[in-house]
Amino acid sequence: MMSRAPIVCLGLLAWLGAGPVMAAPPATRTAGIARQADLLVVSIGLQDLFGPRDVERLLSGFSTRVLIRAALVRDGEDEPVAQATRLAEIVYDLWDEKLRVRFQTGKAGVAETQVVSTPKAAVDLATSLFAFPLVEMGKVEAGARYHLTVRADLNPISEELVSNMRRWLSRPSGRGRSGSGDSFFGSFVSVFVNPRVDDSERLLQIVSQSFSPPGGAP
Repeated sequence: MMSRAPIVCLGLLAWLGAGPVMAAPPATRTAGIARQADLLVVSIGLQDLFGPRDVERLLSGFSTRVLIRAALVRDGEDEPVAQATRLAEIVYDLWDEKLRVRFQTGKAGVAETQVVSTPKAAVDLATSLFAFPLVEMGKVEAGARYHLTVRADLNPISEELVSNMRRWLSRPSGRGRSGSGDSFFGSFVSVFVNPRVDDSERLLQIVSQSFSPPGGAP
């Protein structure tokens, strides 16, 4: 009979050698797809990124960050046709008793701030994409089938992720095809296919329904 000590040691060695813990497979969610002028825009809600304690913490005065990354992928292919990112930061103003939600989308020097009264309203703003521009219509093919892959991170904490986020927001290379590594915080595979749960406090991955873009390029 094996003693208790070797069993504990074997368990510890297995834990040490296990490497990064990978996130659960993405869930399927319906996204709104529309055309606005010459842009393909998407709408989707990711409010379930927050748990009850996360919502309560919004009134602590500490900032909360929500990083959302979206990719447009043609069905049957691996690399994205286009990708876009948005960072939201929620801060509670103790004097005004209001929550300020500041957005950055990678356009250098451009940020938007909205003020709301309740934590729920702040969560709705930070975790919802509404008519969010993703790609120029000329870059999608009429009749072809695509889907979205969306990843949301609550309070990114890995040094690599935070460093890439800051670099991308200070030197954005714009929307478009993958290949410019800085434009989307590294490779598509590392971000979506092999995500690590220790990149942030909480991670949510979504895959949309398959769709044909309205009025794509012939």
